[in-house]
Amino acid sequence: MREPLADQHSASTVQQVAAAIAAAVRGGHLAPGQRLTEAEFVRRFSVSRSSVREAFQRLAADGLLTFEPHRGVVVRQLSRKEVDNLFEVRGALEALAVGLGAPKFHADPQRLLALQNEMDRAVEANDMSGFSDLNRRFHAMFAETADNALLDETLGRLSNSIYWLQFRLLINRQQVFQSNAQHRLVVEAIIAGDAQAAQAAMREHVDTSRRLIQQLPDDHFASA
Repeated sequence: MREPLADQHSASTVQQVAAAIAAAVRGGHLAPGQRLTEAEFVRRFSVSRSSVREAFQRLAADGLLTFEPHRGVVVRQLSRKEVDNLFEVRGALEALAVGLGAPKFHADPQRLLALQNEMDRAVEANDMSGFSDLNRRFHAMFAETADNALLDETLGRLSNSIYWLQFRLLINRQQVFQSNAQHRLVVEAIIAGDAQAAQAAMREHVDTSRRLIQQLPDDHFASA
């Protein structure tokens, strides 16, 4: 199916192609280890080959794709150790984002409370797809509010690396809904003005995700 984005090579076109590929991985339409070809995405998006090539390079730098000898570009598959390493760094950075953003949310909590209410409603409605999107927005909100471009960019790249794992987790594991209680702990600590407790709750929340992902079967992971 053709999904035209633009008819010229530009930074915005490359960004759109990269975002579309990331969304396809996140949605489970592109599987770990699957080979991608430039020609396929040139046809799909009606863009130049150079735009697709640059999008591949950008996503490889982010850790979502990788270049393999004799195969070309494939959707990256992480080993269990790589997942542990990634979540260790992610937990520290997400806690930092919470610490930086907490004073602003404490002073004006309405946007944070509104998002938490949306997540609560998604859980009550058993809306896994909606909850997944809201969970992404919840984490992104702290990175954005921290007002640190490098932190925001780095967390975005780390999230790209585990999109497909999170998708499989959301489809197969109802335990993900239980993580909403940890969201509330973060929010409640911020409202109470306890940034340290909010950071600790976020670190625990991220590590819970790591533990759940590690419960997936071995065929979800690359060999060590």
